Amino acid sequence: MKPRIEKRAPRCTIGADGRHYVSVTSAMGLVKMLLGEEPDYFGPQAAIHAAEGTACHAVCLDTIAFMFGWLPEITVPPWPAEHPAKGRWYDVLTAARDGFAEFVDQYKVEPLAIEQESYSVALGLVGHLDLFCKLKYKGRRVKAVVDLKFVAGLTESHRLQVRCYGRLEGFRDATIGLLYHANRTTGVWKVEEVNLNERLEDVLAVSHAAKLYTWQQTHHPPQKE
Repeated sequence: MKPRIEKRAPRCTIGADGRHYVSVTSAMGLVKMLLGEEPDYFGPQAAIHAAEGTACHAVCLDTIAFMFGWLPEITVPPWPAEHPAKGRWYDVLTAARDGFAEFVDQYKVEPLAIEQESYSVALGLVGHLDLFCKLKYKGRRVKAVVDLKFVAGLTESHRLQVRCYGRLEGFRDATIGLLYHANRTTGVWKVEEVNLNERLEDVLAVSHAAKLYTWQQTHHPPQKE
C-alpha cells in the first residue's frame, strides 16, 4: 500500500525588511504533495529515520566546519531515548562523518557558508542552504550550492529544492548545484549534479505557491475555533 502523503502547510516568516517569506524546505512539502511524491521518511519507523537524517546533517556540517577551523571540535548528536538501538545510532553517525570527509577531500571542498540564511525578494523564499562552497568538479574550480540528503532515493522535489537555493540572493553566483546523497547504513555516497539554469518554470511555480500562501496568511488567516 502506498504511504500516506503528509500535508503540512509551509512555514511563513517575516524578514528584516518586513516582507513575508516561505522557507524553501517547507515549500518542498507542498511540492511533494502536488507531485505525488512520498515523504522523505515514511512508514512505522519514519520518526527514527528522520532523527537519523537530521543527526547525519549535523555531524557532517560540524565535520567540515572543524576541518577548516570554524569549530573547535565535532559535536556528535547524542543518542535519543526514542531511538531503539544505541549502537546503530553511533554507527550511522560515524559512517556519515567518514563518508562526508571523503567527499570534502575528493572534491577539494572549501566552505564559504554553512547553513547560511538567504532570501529572494523576487521569489518570496528564504532558505538555510546546507553548504555553499568552492570545489573541484570535472576539472574546474567552481562555486556550488550543496544540499545533503540521507534518504532512500532522490526525487524531483530534491532537485527543485537545489534550484530554489541557487536563486536566493546569497548564492546567485553559484555555477552548479549538487545533491550529496548518502546511505545512512553503509555511508556509501554519491553526488548528482543539478543544472541551476534549467526548469526555472518549476522554481517560478514554487514562488507562486509561496506568494499565494503568504497572501492567505496575511490577508485571510484561518479562523481559530
